[in-house]
Amino acid sequence: MLSSVTRSQRRFLRKCAFFIITSLFLTLVILSSLDKIIDRFNYYFNWCDECVSSFLLNSGFKIDEVIVTGNKFVNEQDIVRLVDKSQPIIYVSLSKLASDIQSTNKWAKHVSVHRILPSTLQIDIEEHKPFALWKDNNKTSVIDSKGEVIVDDYLIDNLVTISGQNSLSNLEFVKELLESKAQLSGKISSFICVGNRRWNVVLDDGPTVKLPEDNPLGAWDYLNHLHDTTDFAFSDWSIIDMRIADKIFVKR
Repeated sequence: MLSSVTRSQRRFLRKCAFFIITSLFLTLVILSSLDKIIDRFNYYFNWCDECVSSFLLNSGFKIDEVIVTGNKFVNEQDIVRLVDKSQPIIYVSLSKLASDIQSTNKWAKHVSVHRILPSTLQIDIEEHKPFALWKDNNKTSVIDSKGEVIVDDYLIDNLVTISGQNSLSNLEFVKELLESKAQLSGKISSFICVGNRRWNVVLDDGPTVKLPEDNPLGAWDYLNHLHDTTDFAFSDWSIIDMRIADKIFVKR
């Protein structure tokens, strides 16, 4: 009985060994030809893709027009150059194109791309809104209303200039003056933060107004009142000093 079981075990082991050897042999054969199989698959896949692409292009699904909207500072030609017009419009990855445009242009805040079949791409751009020029040492940057830098070394006309130590920490005061309806607010050239405590306001072709640390808005309102109701000649002075409450000192 023991001899019979042993022979059965041996036959089983021989079958297992034969199966393992056969499997290893087949695996080696498959692996040795896998590269050829993959190459052949890629060849037919690319051939089919080219056929479909050619069919779509010949059927009118090519990119004939690129419409760009919302851009003022973003260069339109820089956007168009990112569009691969050799492919059918259906093949364009809208999300990737939008990401490429946004990552290559600092002015672009948000970009959306739409297909207008059969042959037009529309690219809508929301740009960062410039608020002021920020001078820091020898560098001038365009900032938004939150004090975030948009671009460096980019001059824009009609933007006020902000400078001085920690000048970006109190932009609310700057915004209040620029957004007020006072006539002098439209004549502001620059803001200078002094000692992280108070502001000097420079007027176009006019004086430097030294505002007090306490209640600078009240002082500014009073100065506008003088401008609107008296013959006070602002252009005659280089400095208007309002740092002391209820007093104004002027200097030619």
